[in-house]
Amino acid sequence: MNDNWPSLRWRLKYCRANGKPLLPKKTDDKLTVVLDLDETLLHTYHDSDAKPSQLDYSVAVPVPLPIPDYDAQCVVHGSLRPGVTQFLEWAASMFELVVWTAGTKWYAEAIVNKLDPERRLISHVLSQKHCIELEVISGVACYLKDLELLGRDLRRTVIVDNTPHAATFNLSNLIPIESFFGCEEDQRLDRLKQFLAAQQAAGEKDIRLVLHRQLDLKRRLRHKVAEWVEEEEE
Repeated sequence: MNDNWPSLRWRLKYCRANGKPLLPKKTDDKLTVVLDLDETLLHTYHDSDAKPSQLDYSVAVPVPLPIPDYDAQCVVHGSLRPGVTQFLEWAASMFELVVWTAGTKWYAEAIVNKLDPERRLISHVLSQKHCIELEVISGVACYLKDLELLGRDLRRTVIVDNTPHAATFNLSNLIPIESFFGCEEDQRLDRLKQFLAAQQAAGEKDIRLVLHRQLDLKRRLRHKVAEWVEEEEE
């Protein structure tokens, strides 16, 4: 795994090769809030796991096939995280909202159209093709979201994701959130709203300093890795 982990040189080469930023230029100083989809804003069930009482949506997702002029569809079912609609309404009035999922672009668009049917809340949607794909175990891919590729000031950018490894390049910008699997009593989005509102009121110019003071994820991650190493050596 370590041999495959992207080096800084490889990362810069990737950025240059892809040229212009993923997002169009913006002129205001709003905080850019990058939101993951699955297990962050909602949970999509496998058919065998779905219970009618848990479902908030059913969405037909196009599945492109290698046959000219012919596509299939896959219907997915899921639950919205409690408070997600209210959170998006509130956040869109104050921040630039970007959804970035490791899912396909067809899945991303279908789900976002359900979350924001008028497309007035979420400014941009990014998908798996915008991630950096890394094979960590034979046949198993890990998708990394590099905020440097957005073309945004990282002092004014955060990413909210239930999988911290997705923000490997930008731990200083990460707001981790516990995974959502359908719990109706979940209140994580309310807490996220309170946290973001407090930072907005404080007027801190570099959100990374706030996250470092309150979360210090890099130190915690180094400590966790050290524990793993000790366990491996025993």
